[in-house]
Amino acid sequence: MQQASSAVGGPVGNAQSAILTQIESTPHIKHLKAKEPVDMIWAYRLFWCTFILFFASTALGKLWDRVWHLTHRFDTFWSPPHFFIFVMTMLTGLVVAAIAFTPRLRTWFGPTLRIPLIPFPVPGSLVILGAGLIALSCTIMFDNFWHSTFGLDETQWSAPHDMLTWCWLTIIIGFVAARLAFRPYRPTNWVTELVMAVMVLEFLCPPILGPFYLNYTPGLLRAMKNMSIVRTEPTAQHMYHIYLQFGITRLTSFLFIPMVALFAGVATAFLHCLDRRARIFLVAPLVWSLTLMARDLYTILFLHYQGVKLWRQIIPVALKEPSLWVPIPLFVAVIVCELLRRTSFTENRIYVICGAIFGLCTYAIWHVASWEIWLAIAAGLTMLYGSWVGKWLYRLLEKPTFAGVMRLLLTTCVLVPAPLGVIDLCLRWSTPW
Repeated sequence: MQQASSAVGGPVGNAQSAILTQIESTPHIKHLKAKEPVDMIWAYRLFWCTFILFFASTALGKLWDRVWHLTHRFDTFWSPPHFFIFVMTMLTGLVVAAIAFTPRLRTWFGPTLRIPLIPFPVPGSLVILGAGLIALSCTIMFDNFWHSTFGLDETQWSAPHDMLTWCWLTIIIGFVAARLAFRPYRPTNWVTELVMAVMVLEFLCPPILGPFYLNYTPGLLRAMKNMSIVRTEPTAQHMYHIYLQFGITRLTSFLFIPMVALFAGVATAFLHCLDRRARIFLVAPLVWSLTLMARDLYTILFLHYQGVKLWRQIIPVALKEPSLWVPIPLFVAVIVCELLRRTSFTENRIYVICGAIFGLCTYAIWHVASWEIWLAIAAGLTMLYGSWVGKWLYRLLEKPTFAGVMRLLLTTCVLVPAPLGVIDLCLRWSTPW
């Protein structure tokens, strides 16, 4: 497929060139605000409005859905939170489509691609963003079909659930690519870089970890299983029975260490490509880790785990079971990575050493078998492979290509969810009710 250049000809393209020339030759960029084209200002504003619309609605919808499932019987797929997420996704998609079909707006969103059936070049960032939104809308409908055909007792490895998490990540990647496209006209500050980095971490972890994202220990699963509303749901009881019977938790599964090392490799390499400054490369994992830790401590209180009903009662339980709230040691990984970069070690060797240390820290938090320490040491190779994926992902969003976008969508929407969906069905069919 043919890839077009980043600038589009005509008066708008000439305006872009003029602004770039002024920025490169003027030390006081702030004085150029009055000379910025109105189209660029509106494109930039629409970008942030679209981002806030999607992120706020998705965060609210996911939180609402989680609370809804813990307080209401699951008697229909089109529950209020599901319907809210679907409508807001469609609305966000319409806004992105409006930008893509408006020449004076789309020209500011970076390098363009030739897409079949579309008569004009489309910026790669909008292609990634739009493809993610379309895939998410289709996946929501596919989830309804999956529920109706195979029942409601699905694990996080079910095909539609896995596709949902990958679609959300693709959309966030699209937003990051769009913001990077504006850097020649609106340079990013450290706050914007930090927000982008934390968002990528937050949406990267669930698709890679799958059920291990929330399944910490068997004790935590039993507490969820014994909640009053969940006890009345046979399908939910069967789902938790699957997790417990096959030991699909961080503490009891040998799969967790290699999978979390893969996540750490992708995340570390991506963050380093996004911003090499230590204040971003180190602070973003710290903020993400503290956020997860606060959520997990609140979960102990929400579930009344071990009889906890007051905030002060959390401390004894937390000290006794660090596996319930200690975050994934990604912050340790980036510190080690930053220190090793100051040595003469090669890039690959840095990730291998960093992965082994990360694996040992993960092993110290979640393990029940002593032999798993060998998995922790071997995690260096898994993290190395993850770093290659992370670098490729950043190159794709910085300079999108049609082949790269299609490879990303094919992998995340077909090649990964399809075998996991088969595994999900096998687990369900082999677990008695």
